[in-house]
Amino acid sequence: MPPTRRGLATAETRRLILEAAKSLYLEKGYRLAPTRELARRAGVAEGTVFAHFPDKASLLAAALHEDLELAIGEARATLPPGDAPCRERLLHLAGALYAYYAQNPGLSRALVKESLFLGGEWGGHVRDAVMRFIGLVGSLVEEAKARGEYAPDVDAAVAGKTFFAAYYLELLAGLSGPGFDPLLVRNALEGHLRLWERGLLKPSTREGERPCGPYA
Repeated sequence: MPPTRRGLATAETRRLILEAAKSLYLEKGYRLAPTRELARRAGVAEGTVFAHFPDKASLLAAALHEDLELAIGEARATLPPGDAPCRERLLHLAGALYAYYAQNPGLSRALVKESLFLGGEWGGHVRDAVMRFIGLVGSLVEEAKARGEYAPDVDAAVAGKTFFAAYYLELLAGLSGPGFDPLLVRNALEGHLRLWERGLLKPSTREGERPCGPYA
């Protein structure tokens, strides 16, 4: 069914709001960007902004959503070849996202903070994006298992979650400092990966003494 005239007008208004929000946040920062100025730039009433987005945090997540999705897509499209070590492929993926966040650390801090417990429609979008990221990591681990790089009993779903936990921890650490060096953050993440791949238990661990890590 083709969109109605009203539907097209609504979509256009939403687009104008998001464009204004993104430009204003980049120019002034999230905290210092008044909604009334955003509305003026979009050519709408301030109430119209909140008719489309229930709060400022949702608007921030929506304004940066497309750029972040593009960064993930580019990282996935430029992954090292399938015969490269899985660690190298995972670090490429994380490094591309760290580079995205490093472009504007102040805005990235606001995005990470506001997204943490965001509810509603855009909270759902954020959680969906996280789960897709974890799923992508799990698929890379499965490929590594298939070519004999990782043990066949590795739980790829758990590996995806533990990788994301380490990725996110280092992202927070990087954003908490005065600057954000994506290479340093990536190198810190590599330390986690090497530890997981090596495992925590001694080689003499017997069957039945279940290892703690997904790569053990």
